[in-house]
Amino acid sequence: MSLVVHRVTLQAGPRTLVDTLDLALEPGEVLGILGPNGAGKSTLISMLAGLAVPACGQIMLDNQPLAALPPLTRAQHIGVLPQGDEGGFFGSVADFVALGHYPFGVAALDLAPLFAAWELADLAHRPLDSLSGGERQRARLAQLAAQQPRIALLDEPLTHLDPAHQARLLAWARNEADAGHSVALTLHDPNWAAGHCDRLLFLYGDGRWQLGTPAALLTPASLEALYGTGTAALWRKSDRVQPV
Repeated sequence: MSLVVHRVTLQAGPRTLVDTLDLALEPGEVLGILGPNGAGKSTLISMLAGLAVPACGQIMLDNQPLAALPPLTRAQHIGVLPQGDEGGFFGSVADFVALGHYPFGVAALDLAPLFAAWELADLAHRPLDSLSGGERQRARLAQLAAQQPRIALLDEPLTHLDPAHQARLLAWARNEADAGHSVALTLHDPNWAAGHCDRLLFLYGDGRWQLGTPAALLTPASLEALYGTGTAALWRKSDRVQPV
């Protein structure tokens, strides 16, 4: 399944965030989206999910205009983890995770493997709103996994997670790609991006964008151009990233 972005422009009021973006999410890859705050990362995730419409250009899902597909059809193929949750859910963790399977009807789904994978078994019967931020994020990730999307879009999925669960999330993304699915996620840490992404998309927030491999894009100079002077110190070159 392919998700193709053709000459898409993203705007916030009069400001152009991304100008004429061309991008194809490839089955079997993890795409990392990096950029400073306000550069359009969350806006792009919403556009790719069909939750917002670009100012110009078109997004195609298997050669069909994404905007023309019914929401339920989109949800049967594309899963999205927004940056924050909206709240207002008063049921249990188990009920919340099970909602991920809603696009496929009432067929039962064995949630036990998801609870084990995200360490939620002891929390399954607790009210969702009683969980800590990290526990809640794990429940949101389990809900996304319950949807079994062929294209997964995650906006800052590492938020609130401790290092062990951050590593588990990135391993899940890698496993999804290895299964032939597509994963796109926004990140802030170039070291995580280096070790877990096949391609990177840099968004500069002024219309410019850059697409390439971690080896091509993750250099001290490029990181300072993206984030500002002094930020290259955050970069610890991974053995997996070889110079071009």
